[in-house]
Amino acid sequence: MSDYLDINNEELLKDFFSEAEQQVFTLESNILIIENDPSNHDAIDEIFRAAHTLKGGSATVEMHELSGFTHIVEDLLDVIREGALAVNGPVVDVLLKSLDIIKAMLEARASGSVYSKDVSDIKNKLVSLIPAKEPKQKTPAKKAKAESAPAAPAPVARAPDASVPITDGAGLLSEYEVLELGEAVPSGSNVYMVKVFFDESNPMNSVGGIQVFASLKQAGQVLKTIPDFDALYEDQFHETVIYFLASSEQVGRIQKVASISDVTTKVEVALFEFRKASAPAPQSAPVQTAPSPVPAPQAVRPSAEASPSVDESDESETQAETAIPERSEAPRKAASPSSSGHSSGSVLRVDSRRIDYLLNLVSETVITKASFNQSGMQFTELISEFQQSEALYKEKLRKLLDHIPDYLEQVQNGYSIKELKKELNAEYSDIFELFSTFEVSMKGSVSKFRSAAQNLGRITGELQEGVMKIRMVPISQIFSRFPRLVRDLSHDLNKKVQLVIEGEETELDKSVIEDLLDPIMHCVRNALDHGIESPERRSELGKPEEGRVLLKASNEGNMIVIEISDDGHGIDVESVKRKAVSKGIIHPGKNLTDVEAFQLVFEPGFSTADKITNVSGRGVGLDVVRTHIEKLNGTVTISSQPNIGSRFTIRLPLTLAIIQGLLVRVGKEVYSIPITSVIESHRVKAEEINRIDNYEVFNVRNEVISLLRLNRLFGIKSNESQEYSYIVIVGTAEKKVGLMVDSLIGEEDVVIKPLRDQFTNSPGIAGASILGDGSVSLIIDVSQLLDLGLKQELMARERREASVW
Repeated sequence: MSDYLDINNEELLKDFFSEAEQQVFTLESNILIIENDPSNHDAIDEIFRAAHTLKGGSATVEMHELSGFTHIVEDLLDVIREGALAVNGPVVDVLLKSLDIIKAMLEARASGSVYSKDVSDIKNKLVSLIPAKEPKQKTPAKKAKAESAPAAPAPVARAPDASVPITDGAGLLSEYEVLELGEAVPSGSNVYMVKVFFDESNPMNSVGGIQVFASLKQAGQVLKTIPDFDALYEDQFHETVIYFLASSEQVGRIQKVASISDVTTKVEVALFEFRKASAPAPQSAPVQTAPSPVPAPQAVRPSAEASPSVDESDESETQAETAIPERSEAPRKAASPSSSGHSSGSVLRVDSRRIDYLLNLVSETVITKASFNQSGMQFTELISEFQQSEALYKEKLRKLLDHIPDYLEQVQNGYSIKELKKELNAEYSDIFELFSTFEVSMKGSVSKFRSAAQNLGRITGELQEGVMKIRMVPISQIFSRFPRLVRDLSHDLNKKVQLVIEGEETELDKSVIEDLLDPIMHCVRNALDHGIESPERRSELGKPEEGRVLLKASNEGNMIVIEISDDGHGIDVESVKRKAVSKGIIHPGKNLTDVEAFQLVFEPGFSTADKITNVSGRGVGLDVVRTHIEKLNGTVTISSQPNIGSRFTIRLPLTLAIIQGLLVRVGKEVYSIPITSVIESHRVKAEEINRIDNYEVFNVRNEVISLLRLNRLFGIKSNESQEYSYIVIVGTAEKKVGLMVDSLIGEEDVVIKPLRDQFTNSPGIAGASILGDGSVSLIIDVSQLLDLGLKQELMARERREASVW
């Protein structure tokens, strides 16, 4: 059975689809680069490497239609790379059409089928562009086979100390692990084997391996441990642990860092030597050679599972190059296999430094856990000590009470009170010191417990921040798709457009990224179709024939700002008003400001296009933009100037998982209002609330704000006769409203939990959160709440008007 049909290779296929989509992104972005700069040899080499990797990978999983088609594309790229074919418009068009077919083949395979459409026409075009000459695509492969590269030795920063013993680690690591180690060594570092012996009498001996691991990070990078890293986290004692450390430090420094008082008993450091492979091993890992401008790097072939359609050396190159694209400067981002229906989970590529940071925090957490365990044991001992002291105290007290009648009788018989006092002091004076030892021990234990709790709080905060950073991905994941979109659309519209991208390294939550593509795409298409003029018209206006569209991302506090601007003719306010009147959206006599007119373009079904095309005219687009952005708790605004251009500004929270919320109380319930939607808050008396046409309003600096009572909106019993009430003014876009609540609790980080089952469509509620005391707080959806309040006001007005008639 083929690998593709083998259900046990699901992980392999997931990795292949993720890598394939990454290569497709690389191909597309670099093809667009050489369209504008045909002499960019780095981009040409990158295109060839990506196509070669894609061909080899698809052949490995027996997707022969994909590997065969990509092989023809690779032939064309080879002659371009050799300079035998100039890059021009027709060549780029054929390459992009070929890339579309590759995408379709991948989508078909991901959905469980095979691409079956006829591709002979595009194949013929590809072949026709290749100058007639003797095929030689196998020559580099044979050369690669003849000059198979040995395993890469670890780079050496300087000669190690003469006193340091040298070892090859025989028997400790497999050849594959040695090769992995060699690839992971940073430039300018040696690899040392650090063997650490641990003290079993240490009360926290089970976390000694973690403590040394954390300490060794001061001297370099820990590449591997024996036993495995995961085993160090298990609650058991390891007598010795071997750390493979990449470091440029002196041996004495490494020994000093690895030695921890009361934890380790002995530390041995030895230089690790990499053996050079003399012949390919059946189970060896792919060896990556240094990047070079030659056609393809060479590598040792890992296994004999290749497809018959690709020779051994071709696949060796493929395996080597799989790692190379990660070092390229060309834009490439991870794509989710789930988008094509192959897998239910998405793939998220994360910087290894962020994982290392989390692992370091986890190691600190394990140490803190041991501290808590130790504190627990101390508290158990203190309880036992307290019980002993309490028993002794009770015994002495009982004895004293039993002897009181005797003492009274002695006094009555003339016994000296002074002598009696001496006798009592001698017998019972230590009763006041019975708990002193316990008190001192208790204070010390409580102090340690508080310190551990504070440390845990710090680690938890850093873990939260670290995990959130893992979810953060650069916005270039979606920005990188727009050069192709702008190129194709500008050709369809017969316009010349330059796309400028800024701030593509800006990061935001992956869940936000996934829902942001459509809104930005609608804005970009709108800019090209409605904003940028034709070259002739731009010349008449004294503008350059080539229009300019700017796609920019930046951070503002805990918000991300995305701007889509153009240098076109701007929004014609009068045309918008006429269209709105003709559609019955506004009254003909209504006076609109420019800002209000700009907001009309977000109305469903609204379009100023004179005719319907495949780009615009149906009124579907900008209303989708606003709907999507508001679902992400964001806002979108428009600014425009005649003959200067328009700008769409999208503001979004960086993450949807944890938000800052303002906690408010309504009756016995607690609600969370996203702080990004809160404008201000006021404490008011009942007489400060006015009525206009039976609507409750509040005057804020001569601005009239409509009020909504949350207790009435959600049907909650509340005391409306109290002296003071609180008003929280919230708003999205150009709308504001005041929410009346009983009291303000304060700001707090709120973890959003989605609502399930029958609560999914609860109006005005975005989700729920669990507070520190275990109670549930519902999170208010401000945009829905505004619509809900407006509907209720309209219904109340209709009822009043019906009662009058």
